[in-house]
Amino acid sequence: MMFPTDSSRGAHLLRSRACVSLVPVLLAVLAVLVPAVPADAAERSVADVCSTDFLAGARASTSVELQHGDRTYTKVTTELRVDVPADWPLAQDLLLSERSRRYIQATRCLIRSPGNVQRWSEWRTGRPEVTTHGDRVKIVDRAHTWVDHYRQHIDIGTWRVRAGADRWTVTLAVPRPLAGARWERITVDPGPQGAVTAAPRPGLGEGDSALVWQPQETEKQKPEKDKSGRKKQPGESQQDAKSSETRPAPRVTVSLEPSWQRSWAAQGDRLIAATLDRIGGLLWVSAIAVVLLAAARRYRRRSGTPTEDQRRSRRNLVAWAFVSIALFTLTRLDDLITRRLQRSGSGLSWDEQILLGHGLAFAVVAVLLGFARPNGRIWTGVAVLALPPSAFVVVLSTTAVFHSDDSPPAALAMALASSSLLALTLLGLVAAAWRLATDGGLLPPSRRYSGNRRVLQIRWAAPAIGAASVAVILCAVLAKERNWQRATWLRDHSSAVYAADHRWEILWEIVYSAANVQDWLIGYAWMITAVAVLAALRSWRAPSSVSPFDDTADRLLLLVFFPLAVGMDVGYALENALAASVAVPLHMLALLGAATLLAQRAVLAQPFERSGRLLATATVPADRRALLRKARAYREIHAELRRLDQGLFGDVPPKRKDLERELNELHDWPASTVGGTSTGPDRLPAKVSVVDAALALGPRDDWWANGSRGARFAVVPGLPASVLTTWLAGVRGETWQYTVSDLFGLPDLVLTFLYWMVTWAAAGFVLGALWRRLPGRRGAAKALPIALAFALPVGLRALGNRFTQESNANLALYVVAMLFVLTITGIALDLDTFRSERRYWQSRLGLLLSVYQMRYYSLQMAYLIAQVVAMITIWQFFAEPDVMPPDERTGAR
Repeated sequence: MMFPTDSSRGAHLLRSRACVSLVPVLLAVLAVLVPAVPADAAERSVADVCSTDFLAGARASTSVELQHGDRTYTKVTTELRVDVPADWPLAQDLLLSERSRRYIQATRCLIRSPGNVQRWSEWRTGRPEVTTHGDRVKIVDRAHTWVDHYRQHIDIGTWRVRAGADRWTVTLAVPRPLAGARWERITVDPGPQGAVTAAPRPGLGEGDSALVWQPQETEKQKPEKDKSGRKKQPGESQQDAKSSETRPAPRVTVSLEPSWQRSWAAQGDRLIAATLDRIGGLLWVSAIAVVLLAAARRYRRRSGTPTEDQRRSRRNLVAWAFVSIALFTLTRLDDLITRRLQRSGSGLSWDEQILLGHGLAFAVVAVLLGFARPNGRIWTGVAVLALPPSAFVVVLSTTAVFHSDDSPPAALAMALASSSLLALTLLGLVAAAWRLATDGGLLPPSRRYSGNRRVLQIRWAAPAIGAASVAVILCAVLAKERNWQRATWLRDHSSAVYAADHRWEILWEIVYSAANVQDWLIGYAWMITAVAVLAALRSWRAPSSVSPFDDTADRLLLLVFFPLAVGMDVGYALENALAASVAVPLHMLALLGAATLLAQRAVLAQPFERSGRLLATATVPADRRALLRKARAYREIHAELRRLDQGLFGDVPPKRKDLERELNELHDWPASTVGGTSTGPDRLPAKVSVVDAALALGPRDDWWANGSRGARFAVVPGLPASVLTTWLAGVRGETWQYTVSDLFGLPDLVLTFLYWMVTWAAAGFVLGALWRRLPGRRGAAKALPIALAFALPVGLRALGNRFTQESNANLALYVVAMLFVLTITGIALDLDTFRSERRYWQSRLGLLLSVYQMRYYSLQMAYLIAQVVAMITIWQFFAEPDVMPPDERTGAR
């Protein structure tokens, strides 16, 4: 409560700390004895502070619009325009800095009612606009929010929105200081559905569904009367008229029936919706785990004695399948337990919530470290990090720590415990990924101890994990402070109550930080699952296989690797993962179809002319080297033929007949032994040149090496593509405001970039692994089936978004970016196939021109340029971020 300032001793007494602390007690006593007195006193206080007598000459207009289409949550935008006379004592304070206490007071008088100053759900792109026109000062305040809470009041500007299951209401809540102002125009646009009810009856309509009230016009139609009901007499002063007349704004209330899509999204915080969301996520993890277990079972049935690497990778595959389910369950369980107890009415105290969150957090760390089984030095680091949270939990289980609203020692201990749990979680994730990679041979052997596996060193892990933990904590603190300043920008920052509330909010956030950070980090655990899949593929691959589709277990793992590391969340709709498990079989079928339906058109699927056996049988390294020699001779002879046609030879040009005979002889295939059976001399198919055959085999001798080269080459075009998609997801437009307001927004921006880099690299791996069975003679053509397998589920998601009325703007950009990355990767694999000739060319471009010939090269360049133009066009005209609001209090999305 604010008091008028003067230099009297009475005013000094009112401002004293003791008196301020007694005011709430005195008001409470008066409320019991004389109920009408506190209300009148409060009204007089507001009138004195805001000088509401002068605001009787203010003119005000307000509007609110509900935007339902092309978004997950309905967005609410509002605008308040207030034109105050210059003789209002606080008018000039509106021109001061936004940090000025007088500016805050003046602004609060115009756009807030006492007791409704702090708002977590309200967002704005900037401070209110203030302009002066002669003897008037005008302020325009714009704000927005989302309808993302069920059966809760959402305050925004001068409006209050409440979302029920079937009906929403929008109510005008006029700031108390402006109750006597002249309200010229009130507009409510409920969206295309229109309003179901509106009270009072609107004066007119606007557009398709907007309702407009004009109280001023209604007032003009009535004879002017004073407060007692008499007509104003001629000659009565304007000030007398102001004091005798009141024009209260109508109590506008509009109800609407939203579409089921927006209603479903708004109910996302209900227990039933949260449970369905967790079930959907659990089904996705379980579907992946089932495929991993099925592949491991098929590996066990293979004939022969498995190697040590094979046994370890298969054992890890089985163990991680269960670990991934356990991690998801543990990180999502605390929220459901808390919601369920709140619904039953019992609830949990802060101490109990901390014990629950920290207990589950410890369980997550135990599962990760139990799987990783790190060395002794890592266990020493674990013991050191586990000491603060363990001690805090022990004290908390025996003593009520949070017994007051301001407990700095408890907050400090809680912060240390949560930070240690964050570091433990990071260490557990790194150790688990390290074990999978080393057991599967994905990491090179140790340089220091030749022949031994690399060991996770605490001297390198500790600084890296410590730096990452500090960065995450610092970003979370800055985001929390930003959210606090946003919600409390109209509060008096110099008051003791403000400082106490500020500390309380920080403490409140620390309580849930351990659980929140684990939810965020475990959301990226699919990357570790991808490592488990790659480790098993590398260990169990058969060197003689043309592709991973030749073996059932390899085929299962590659198919599940596609939705895991390449595909998008096509089953995620209306902020609910209920249908997320559909993404797994959908992507698997898309890749299976793309790699199978046209497999008979692949170069290696063509038969030799004499024996009829497939070219795929000629995939041993010796055959590949022979093809490369013949491919070089083939290109040189064709270069001589072109020069011969252009008359570029000297006096004794070669005979065309001799050159054509040499080309014909290049199709001869020597006798060889296939599968223990001797085969006689043969000939390549007439429609397949030796260059085509060499390119079809790829740059390496087996499909795993081709996949590894594809992943490496995809990183180069993936860098600009990742920057583009990350910018779109978290920086472009108004998304940046919510990125910096999300507790993990900035760290998540880094992980988003890593997510896309993994996506492009994984797509390049799939392209290289399936290279020998994909149709097409050049890399750009082979990239099309993989891009199509990525695009088909995305297209189904686009259809689903049309059904749920959500945004599709960015999906086309993702598909074009994937096609671009795969096309560049395919061309790079073609170039790498003839890398032995690199020494004979001044540049890679010259070698590429020789491999593709000018005609093919021109087509490839035109194809790439068209893709770049398509990406620029989509970015410029169609791509817009589908902004998701962070949680209004925690700031976590």
